[in-house]
Amino acid sequence: MAEIATYLGTMFGLVGLIAAYWQNRQKANLEKVIRANSWFNYQRSNNSNGTLQKAMRLYKERHEGSLDPDVIEELARADAFGQEVHKESVRQIHFSEPSFKKENIESWVSEGKISEGAKPLFLQLSEEGARTDWGQVLPFAFVRRFLMSLAKGKT
Repeated sequence: MAEIATYLGTMFGLVGLIAAYWQNRQKANLEKVIRANSWFNYQRSNNSNGTLQKAMRLYKERHEGSLDPDVIEELARADAFGQEVHKESVRQIHFSEPSFKKENIESWVSEGKISEGAKPLFLQLSEEGARTDWGQVLPFAFVRRFLMSLAKGKT
């Protein structure tokens, strides 16, 4: 009877080890997918914001004398929503990357994964926790200037 219990215990132990190994591999694959998806969303939100800002600039250039305040307001609102999605995509990268230090961010800039203008946004979430003046971050500086011009009546 003791031998049966020994064999059963050994068998269950091996099955447990195999299951743990399989789960660990599944977890690693899931982490890779999440990391890749986070970077994909970052790139798409970055492209979307750039396109929207270009559209806003073109509209202001081509309709300089006859700007429609409703159109400007909606473009500004869409830009603000886009900026929020963009910040969220950086936060998702922060959660999905195994390391999110200043050195990693410098490496991503040199590899071309992120632009120099986006670096302060990443640094704010880095482990070093650099404080960022959001008015100086490139996309936010554009929105800030635009909103200031609206406040001054210089649309």
